[in-house]
Amino acid sequence: MKKMYLFNILFFVLFLTTACKTSKESNLQTNLKTMDSTCPDDGICSFEVIKNKFLQIKQDAIGALYPVLTEGKSNVLKFTYKRNEIANTQDGQYSEFIYAELPQNIKDIELNDNDLSTVKLLFARLCFCRGQTGYYKVSNGQLEIHKKDDGTFHFKLHFKIDEVPQIITLIETSFSLN
Repeated sequence: MKKMYLFNILFFVLFLTTACKTSKESNLQTNLKTMDSTCPDDGICSFEVIKNKFLQIKQDAIGALYPVLTEGKSNVLKFTYKRNEIANTQDGQYSEFIYAELPQNIKDIELNDNDLSTVKLLFARLCFCRGQTGYYKVSNGQLEIHKKDDGTFHFKLHFKIDEVPQIITLIETSFSLN
């Protein structure tokens, strides 16, 4: 009798764990795939507005860049691409991140190439890719942000990094500050 009772409890716990995980993952994919079709089919993308933060670009002892978000009066935009892990591989994770810092009162923005430094545009490629991973300032591309009639913003970034290979070269989406 005790064995049956323990078996039922174990089965119930496993069922809940599996059911909750599956539901969460499907909702996540549905929500993150709503970008304007700039996300590769082999991964998940997200776009996040982080309010009241400054983006600091720091450098470690060997000269590698990395971002630090601190309290401030700006908004940091963060785009994330996470490639689906390749089955049966070790160290198969691959991600790209793009950061930009914008003032709280965003107006229409059109920047090209070296002017991208005014929004601290930063690209990251994080993977087990010897010598081809890390954070890099973006100085080759075009950024457009336009306020729409409904109060949302249209964001379009087309860029190229010379230091390392990249998968994401175009991000186009809409966002809100509310």
